Amino acid sequence: MDWPLRASADLTDPGYHGVSNFVDQEAGYPNQLRDYNCGTRTYDTAGGYNHQGIDFFLWPFPWNKMDDEEVAIVAASAGTIVGKSDANYDRSCATSGGNWNAVYTRHGDGSIAWYGHMKNGSTTPKLVGEAVAAGEYLGIVGSSGNSTGPHLHLEVYDASGNLNEPYQGPCNAMNVTSWWMAQRPYYDSAINKMTTGYAPPDFGTCPNQGSANSQIAYPRGAAVYFTTYYRDQLSSQRSDYLIRRPNGTVFSSWSHNSPAPHYSASFWYWYWTSFAPSGPDGVWTFEVTYEGQTRSIPFIIGFAPSGRVADLTVTRAGADLSLDWEPSCLASDTDYVVYEGVLGDYYGHQTVTCSTGGATAYALSPAAGNSYYLVVPTNTTREGSHGLTSSGAERPVGFSVCRAQSIGGCATASASRESTRDPE
Repeated sequence: MDWPLRASADLTDPGYHGVSNFVDQEAGYPNQLRDYNCGTRTYDTAGGYNHQGIDFFLWPFPWNKMDDEEVAIVAASAGTIVGKSDANYDRSCATSGGNWNAVYTRHGDGSIAWYGHMKNGSTTPKLVGEAVAAGEYLGIVGSSGNSTGPHLHLEVYDASGNLNEPYQGPCNAMNVTSWWMAQRPYYDSAINKMTTGYAPPDFGTCPNQGSANSQIAYPRGAAVYFTTYYRDQLSSQRSDYLIRRPNGTVFSSWSHNSPAPHYSASFWYWYWTSFAPSGPDGVWTFEVTYEGQTRSIPFIIGFAPSGRVADLTVTRAGADLSLDWEPSCLASDTDYVVYEGVLGDYYGHQTVTCSTGGATAYALSPAAGNSYYLVVPTNTTREGSHGLTSSGAERPVGFSVCRAQSIGGCATASASRESTRDPE
């Protein structure tokens, strides 16, 4: 079996999941727990149910990830679809009954995998009896059925119908070898996300979306929050934090260990009520080293110029459109992103391509209806201006982005132009 989850191309965070429960190896109940590694990362109920699968939950902001379809469930092994269920409510916040949306596959050796709690309407269009390849799309992680939040419940049986725990470990009485092609560690510790923001994160209330309250550009002396989101964080693991000025020198550094022995999901933030009131202006870096890996994100203090595209033109070429534009006003911008949106909704443009390979022209098949197009210059640290609206205001940041963005412009640049096409 290979990994059963896949992030969308729009999700650029280093991680997106955690594991809350493994198969309960202890037949007794209630509160008689033992997982494959002799720990207690599982659950049972007073009614006699011992957890029979692995729960991979989305983290952080699970409802956002579900609604934006950022994490797909894929076939862990090649097989044949032997069952499907869909059209069930998918915003469950409690284990209070109800049917789930799921896909069931039988593998070549006769074993069967259940993929449950999918988002309503997201299950593969393939029918029972059709084959799926390893890694093929099956659905979107959701919260249908007995569920307290968006997660995948993966349940596996061998050819004789016996429950299996795919992870190999000293307390796995179900099988002696791992079923994973590459078994991940019991504590799969990593950073899932980093942000800078204007406020602490707000996780909302189930089943509503939350917000990282993130931002990339700040005036001098603004409040700035530096947040890191972890999975499987242990108290023995140290995080080393750095904030670097634009010239690479260290502005601030500190270290931290979690006070709890284990958090399956955690987040920590530090903040300045008045960050860098004297500057300098430019692109700064927030950096975290954890478990041998260093992650970093850029943010901007004061004015840091970001290029803008001038003289965007749109021409029809048969059924396609051809976009042409002048190079960015900044020589440091070496590539371009193209977005498409519905005219009038300047918050909702979506990515057409994250790279034109540096070309200043791009051909595309347009969406139906009245559309506008944005061409945005990029370099290695930031994405440039999204241009001005027809009223002269800087265009708001879109929901779907290829890079962290800074909204600004060059003194000699003109705005990218809106273009429309006739509805079909």
